[in-house]
Amino acid sequence: MNTIKLISIDIDGTLLNDSREITPAVKKAVTEATEAGIYVVITTGRPATGVKKVISDLGLVANDKYVITHNGGVARSTDHATDVYHESLPWDLFEEALAYAQKEKAYLQVESDEYAYTLNRESNVFVAQENYVVQLPLKTIDSVKELKDVPFVKAMIIGEEDEMDRVQASVPADLKNRANVVRSTPNNLEFMNKIASKGKAMLALADKLGIKPEETMAIGDQENDVTMIEAAGIGVAMGNAVPLIKETANVETTDNNHDGVANAINKYALNK
Repeated sequence: MNTIKLISIDIDGTLLNDSREITPAVKKAVTEATEAGIYVVITTGRPATGVKKVISDLGLVANDKYVITHNGGVARSTDHATDVYHESLPWDLFEEALAYAQKEKAYLQVESDEYAYTLNRESNVFVAQENYVVQLPLKTIDSVKELKDVPFVKAMIIGEEDEMDRVQASVPADLKNRANVVRSTPNNLEFMNKIASKGKAMLALADKLGIKPEETMAIGDQENDVTMIEAAGIGVAMGNAVPLIKETANVETTDNNHDGVANAINKYALNK
């Protein structure tokens, strides 16, 4: 087995348990991996604001430690000094996603590193939950022109799970082919640059660090984790992962309420 030099870890449903906590066992495993010289990279659909507390709690803030945000749209050092990878949603694809959301009467927002922006005058409970979790204040704007100077990476439709199932199934083929359209939770559907994904960002970062793909490990639970699970030398599905992740992964660990991340790190990276 190749030595693991980089571990890419999703946050929600993976690193955190259902109470949104990092368990002592998970924190210990991450610390031991870092002390062993392994890059532990938090890799999430969240913007930078939604990762600050997590990387701080894990002691991962430094100019030689890295984080991947916006579902792979951005990879940068955790002190924000250096961008390694950055792929924003092209404006024409954003306009198509917006037009589709409006046609479906669905709520849509975009996220920068400081704010979420929407044209919708009405939202839903899942919007409030999303923006609270990622710590983004919501700004309601009057015109799409106001977004021209906003450095957003992705657009996101948010709503009831059944509604998101319907909306996802109805995305026009052309938009689906030209954008990366993915679910990161049951309550959202995200539109990103076609070449932006957790897997591509992870491999770009690994390449910068002189790490081979086979020396990487990725741990995740949701559809948006599939690219990094596929790209990694060892793809690990959480016990609570959706079927697609379990089918794609090389191995499966315990669920997020039973130290799944710690068990995977100990077994496959620290060889304990």
